[in-house]
Amino acid sequence: MTVKRPSDKSFEEFLLEMKLITKERLQELYSKAIKEKKTIEQVLLESDFSEEKLTALKAEYLGFDFADLNSYQNPPYELLKHVKSAYARNYKVLPVYYDGDILTVAMVEPRDFMALDELIRVYRNARIRIKEVKVVMTTLKQLLTTVDRFYSMPKHDFEMKSILNQLAESLKPKLETADMAREDIREDSGPIVILANKIIEEAFKKRASDIHLEPAAGFLRVRYRIDGELSEVMAIPKYAQDSLITRLKIMCDMRIDERRQPQDGRIDFSKYNPSILIDLRVSTVPTPYGEDVVMRILDKKSPVLSIDMLGFNEHNMKLYKDAISLPYGIILHVGPTGSGKTTALYAALKSLDTSYVKIVTAEDPVEYTLGGKIVQSNINSVAGYTFARAIRAFLRHDPDIILIGEMRDLETAKVAIEASLTGHLVFSTLHTNDAIGTVTRIMEMGIEPYLVADSLLLVCAQRLVRRICTECKESYVVTFEEVDLSKGDIRPGTILYRGRGCKTCDGTGYKERIGIYELLSMNRRLRNLLIKGTTTEEFKKVAIEGGMRTLRQDAIEKALTGITTLEEVVATTFAGE
Repeated sequence: MTVKRPSDKSFEEFLLEMKLITKERLQELYSKAIKEKKTIEQVLLESDFSEEKLTALKAEYLGFDFADLNSYQNPPYELLKHVKSAYARNYKVLPVYYDGDILTVAMVEPRDFMALDELIRVYRNARIRIKEVKVVMTTLKQLLTTVDRFYSMPKHDFEMKSILNQLAESLKPKLETADMAREDIREDSGPIVILANKIIEEAFKKRASDIHLEPAAGFLRVRYRIDGELSEVMAIPKYAQDSLITRLKIMCDMRIDERRQPQDGRIDFSKYNPSILIDLRVSTVPTPYGEDVVMRILDKKSPVLSIDMLGFNEHNMKLYKDAISLPYGIILHVGPTGSGKTTALYAALKSLDTSYVKIVTAEDPVEYTLGGKIVQSNINSVAGYTFARAIRAFLRHDPDIILIGEMRDLETAKVAIEASLTGHLVFSTLHTNDAIGTVTRIMEMGIEPYLVADSLLLVCAQRLVRRICTECKESYVVTFEEVDLSKGDIRPGTILYRGRGCKTCDGTGYKERIGIYELLSMNRRLRNLLIKGTTTEEFKKVAIEGGMRTLRQDAIEKALTGITTLEEVVATTFAGE
């Protein structure tokens, strides 16, 4: 396959050269992209270009033909049967025509050579002769629509047989499931039981943190969240949807006759596969197409990280260790859901777990058993066992350190502050965006400023960014576009790092995640400002003068040292933070 390589100029420079956009308009779009945390192509789609027009222009820039897939008829069954529809959707690559040993493949990103090479390898292993590969470029919408059209055979059995064949192949010779008829699909039928287990097992093997089962009009979509990013892995035919979801509800003791209300449950997966020691926290929500299911994977064997493994730089590490060594006060970890707050809190508690202190926790729910001498308890709001009530009960158990899962209301905040002022070290969380905003949020909840000043020791705001895969990491000189996107945080000529993509990271260039942090350590000057009254801007200015490094600064530092990419920095932080 030979294609014309784009010149050294960027796609944006190509648009300028073609007089399709002005420099002034491009600068406006750059600003919008940064503000809304989008790519330049996303804002182009929202403003000046249709998806078809933009894709056709990009195809011309890259040297590929643009194809309207509506003109392609369904290819032969022999061509489709070797490629799962989930693979086509996930990697955005689809075989559309085969004639005279020439294979035509439609792609959204024609430079994804790993996906293309894997497709060709599959066909050659299947002894399908390929003399030449022609790649055509298409829009994401057209590709997904065509995948649905190609794979939505009237009998619908092709998709299910593909899944069941895969299961039978991996577990043969015990299973004979490929010929299952639609009327035989039940929650207790062999293939459905195997499929439910397989979805969970594969997610665990791929290091997924969550499994999403999302009902659509014509199928059930299965997606895994890996290193914070969702990717589609399977599309299950509609006629198997209810049976599969019912099977999962049985596994976690949910009511299988209730489909109109949300439900929560838990699966001890070791009952179904003793070699995989995980729990799954399961949640269902009704939708027009059926119940949407999300399963959070909790690895029982995964060790609690030490503080040294969380990603603190030397400056922040000293601030944090100094704070948790104090005898009383409040330490808050803040950030959105999935930002690593629980992991960081558990690491802190494990470092403090000695024979000289008593540590108690109230969580909703307990995600990991910490062991040692730490006493953990589950909140049960239905039974009246709330965070506030848990703290009051703990104070009669002579604790030294208390963890409250979330300071979600005024009552809990008041009791937590009371506990900290009576000689206890209290850890908790809040859903706020940064450290400074957390102080404002506590006072807005109704806590007097002098109480916040007296009790608060440290606020740790955090996010998670993807690590660059160490197996395929490479350095490069920052591009003009990246300099612009960084809003002055990166200078021209700076050396940055990225992952090329390899087998170790499944072609993503990333593997695992690490925290970025903003630590607000309270001092006498900040406490006086709170008591006297001050603006958020003044409070932040004094905090930075006192040594606070912002989330953005910590993220930029990790990009410059090759831990993460500038792309991740821009996606998770705002310039000026």
